[in-house]
Amino acid sequence: MNIPNLAGVATADLVEKIGGSGFQASYINWSRTLHMLREHAPGWLPELVSGDSGIVHNAPVGAFLLIRFRHTDGTVTPEVPQAIMDARNAAIPLAKITARDITDTHRRGVCMAAALTFGLAYELWAKMPLESGYAAEPEKPVGRPLDGAWEALSEDEQAAAQEHAAILAEYMAEDDAQGAVDYLDRISLTNEQKAGLWTLLPSKTRSAIKKELASRK
Repeated sequence: MNIPNLAGVATADLVEKIGGSGFQASYINWSRTLHMLREHAPGWLPELVSGDSGIVHNAPVGAFLLIRFRHTDGTVTPEVPQAIMDARNAAIPLAKITARDITDTHRRGVCMAAALTFGLAYELWAKMPLESGYAAEPEKPVGRPLDGAWEALSEDEQAAAQEHAAILAEYMAEDDAQGAVDYLDRISLTNEQKAGLWTLLPSKTRSAIKKELASRK
């Protein structure tokens, strides 16, 4: 069986934005990505590849998941590794990996593997325009309290912040402010990283997080 080419399937109307005062990033929710896969490549399903230690594969430092796709006819694609990482995109020591780390990595890794294997939504990973003239453009408002917070982060920290903001958006899509705050507690950001991440969050999300934090005092 030929592997489907899904380049160009993702369209601008599926894109959501995170960000505000200093920067905007764009992403497609993982559930929408998998819906596109089901719709345009029926029969293909994501699969975690197990090893001697289960689905979490040991590395010299940290661990990773191996993700592939299997068709209902038994055809499988090559495995794609996805590292289990912390807020700074550094490998999490094996003994400190939690169930949440694994599920977050799985969602993120399936989307990455779909782009690599099928070309699905590869435009976002490559920062290319999508159909309908979409193009991501940084916004630079003036005179905001967090001006400069985003620019103060390194490229790796900015990439990690975008991933965290996308995960927080998924929590808020489920109206789960408690889960969002618990996630922030787990990733243990520095003050500078928190400020940079805060610039990516819409006001509704920031307000919900503040309200949840106040309820815990």
